[in-house]
Amino acid sequence: MPEATYPPTYNPHLLPELVAKPWLRELSPAVTLLHCKVIDTEAGKLLDGMRTVKLRAGKIVSIDKGGETANIGGKNVVDVEGRYICPGLIDCHVHIIHAPGEASIASMRTVPRELVTLRSTYVLKSMLKRGFTTIRDLGGANKMIANAIEEGIIEGPRLLQCGYVISQTGGHGDSLPGISGGSGEGCCGHVYSSGRTADGVPAVLRAVREELKGGADFIKLMIGGGVASPYDALESVQFTRDEVRAATETAWNSGRKMCTAHAYTVDAIIHAIENGVRGIEHGNILDKPTAEMMAEKGIWLTPTLATYGAFTRPPFDKHLPPSGMEKNKMVMEKGLASLKIAHDAGVQICFGTDLLNSMHALQTEEFTIRSIVLESKDILRQATCNAGKMLGYEGKLGVLKPDAIADLIVLEKNPLEDIKILDRPEENLVAVIKEGRLISGSLPAFPA
Repeated sequence: MPEATYPPTYNPHLLPELVAKPWLRELSPAVTLLHCKVIDTEAGKLLDGMRTVKLRAGKIVSIDKGGETANIGGKNVVDVEGRYICPGLIDCHVHIIHAPGEASIASMRTVPRELVTLRSTYVLKSMLKRGFTTIRDLGGANKMIANAIEEGIIEGPRLLQCGYVISQTGGHGDSLPGISGGSGEGCCGHVYSSGRTADGVPAVLRAVREELKGGADFIKLMIGGGVASPYDALESVQFTRDEVRAATETAWNSGRKMCTAHAYTVDAIIHAIENGVRGIEHGNILDKPTAEMMAEKGIWLTPTLATYGAFTRPPFDKHLPPSGMEKNKMVMEKGLASLKIAHDAGVQICFGTDLLNSMHALQTEEFTIRSIVLESKDILRQATCNAGKMLGYEGKLGVLKPDAIADLIVLEKNPLEDIKILDRPEENLVAVIKEGRLISGSLPAFPA
């Protein structure tokens, strides 16, 4: 028996996990996709002819006409057999901590933060398998979760997040009990929360700076009333001019970070825009003059229509109190008309869903709802290149071109002809590829 030594010796090449972060993977290998029908989302049309798409190290290297296996070599060559290649989808309004597991919004607010985070991993994985390779979280997610996805600890779409949303006391983001006016300034804690309260310029400045310090990619302000919040009327306009200005100027001066605003009504939207907000979430009750102002100023709009219909159907029709159901009815009835008004005015529009609990399974229904008033090419643009531009990834996300990130989905049918095929992923979604790696689906010969 050989004599033991202390400390033992080892071969680091045989034990690659003896590093600080053993879960990190090397960049994805080179892959060539043959016989692709490539969708140009910016132009709203197919590129002419069959294309060969080359991927390497998580990016698109080239998109060329023709190209047969014999001319390329057999290693990591995948024949997609004339299927449609589309950029990975982008949902610009999600809440991953609003995860399944509870029967109502009220019961969600009692769940420990650690459990909420664990449950969110289910939401993330499900979204990715539906073809969403990038998401923008509008309250509750944080930089730690985003980093865990980026490093490969958990599986999910690329995540951009605002940390906690910022609300005035009694506003849409205030989830504290309404007993004797509540219990003061609120932030975070050990149970579920997607928001924090801040009243007055100093408190708003601190809240914004703390979220940015925590790694927020942007800031979200609650500027108007909400459907699910118990204390505020839908028509309310929240925060003072100085408070909003304090937030938007601080965010912009801290690395040109964008502020976006929860706002349904014309008054709330105008209040937000006049004080430096660059994005509007929802916007269900806007009118033509407001839409024209948004277009002129380059303000982004992210409607979220799927969630309102979900609240009217079992088992979600008991999630809201009667007052919430009345507000939900109002915004649902006006949402499609406002979407059409904004589109016709030339507003920059993105795709969003804002779903809660098990409603996340209805994420792709947003495509079908928007198709009632918009053409397929416009909706696809909202879920790809428009979203990529708003997120600061113009030319990198939501497009298929050289040097773009290799996020793409393989489809049986052409979404430019009928966007509703994206609402049937079980029939039409062949594969999901994120940064050059096959995440789900079946493509023979695709490297692991």
